[in-house]
Amino acid sequence: MTNRIRATLISTSLVLMSYVVVGGLMGKSETSSEKTYRDLGVYSEVLNRIKQEYVTDPDLKKVTDGAIRGLLESLDPYSTYLTPEQYQDYVQHPEAGPADIGIFVSKRQGYAATVVAVLPGSPAEKADVKPGDLIDEVDGTPTRQFSVWQLERAMAGQPNTSVKLTLVREARVDPQSTTITRAILNYPPVIAKLVDDGTGYLRVATFNKGKAQEIAAKIKELQSQGAHKIILDLRNCAGGDVQEAVDTVSLFLDKGLVAYISGQRFPRQDVDVHPSGPVCALPLAVLINQSTAGPAELVATATLGNKRGEVVGVRSFGVGVYQKPIPVGDGSALLLAVAKYYGSDGKAISENGVNPSVVQAAGGEADTEADEDNQPEGPEQFGGKDDLQLRKAIEILGQPVTPAKAA
Repeated sequence: MTNRIRATLISTSLVLMSYVVVGGLMGKSETSSEKTYRDLGVYSEVLNRIKQEYVTDPDLKKVTDGAIRGLLESLDPYSTYLTPEQYQDYVQHPEAGPADIGIFVSKRQGYAATVVAVLPGSPAEKADVKPGDLIDEVDGTPTRQFSVWQLERAMAGQPNTSVKLTLVREARVDPQSTTITRAILNYPPVIAKLVDDGTGYLRVATFNKGKAQEIAAKIKELQSQGAHKIILDLRNCAGGDVQEAVDTVSLFLDKGLVAYISGQRFPRQDVDVHPSGPVCALPLAVLINQSTAGPAELVATATLGNKRGEVVGVRSFGVGVYQKPIPVGDGSALLLAVAKYYGSDGKAISENGVNPSVVQAAGGEADTEADEDNQPEGPEQFGGKDDLQLRKAIEILGQPVTPAKAA
């Protein structure tokens, strides 16, 4: 065994041991601590058996890296292990890119990646990738071997380069392969229009930088056209900046809790409303679906938690973890979820999504669960006359209510 492999094994053992020790000191019972040590002993025995009895001389560095990665990714889809090279890339380029294909992706239960949403006008949309599709392979490598971070990096790259995806879709028996050319993404503007009598409709595709300011300008524009009610459409809205979501909530509330962040060793931090200008007091309804994820979920949960308006649709996807890079001795790092976002109801968004106050499936069913197994309604149908979720929101806003307050 080379000195490098020995050093790797020692550093790995120290990382694992540190988790064991910390767990034992964190108020765990003696029985629980002893069980953890036994589990570590099993890991050591397995590693030793591989070294001694595997059919060929194993690459212990690869085995150890895989063990650490598996340990982290069994916690949640976002925690992962970064090799020294990957960690340097992360430090130098926190955001994937510069070009991308426009897919927001997540994983559940460690298997194939799920397409949560597709950015309108992106290369992925032009290649007919749909929310709800499963990505089985990226450039021939099974996605079960990737963390979400690695998937995002694999799909991003330089402009005019390509990536091959193998997709599994419910309507098709066999996986389908498609090659997509990466491009610098253009984030779609907010769509604003009047629907029915005096109802302003705002469609937001993602919360990129400057989105809250754009929404504020569109609200003023709709009010000048006679809007006296607002529908904020966050269906298929995923990704973006948390601060833009907070600033958007602050357009409709002058005080209140947006959400809070908390973890085992991460003291609770409240994310509060902070208006910087006039607050819109018009009656409000927010539309969500199973492809609403990330910052958009904060807007929805804040609307419900502060009783600012109704949330119409079906349960959102559930994305909401706070990650921290933790360097370890050999130049590698853990990208660890150290806290989660919680709504005012105390429920973790990443585990529960956001449940609407008014359930309305895209196809008209009244049952949320029945709709979650179907393909989400396409963006081209959002805001149209056959948009049943929009019709439901208009109906609710048309009911006699006490004038809405901004707090």
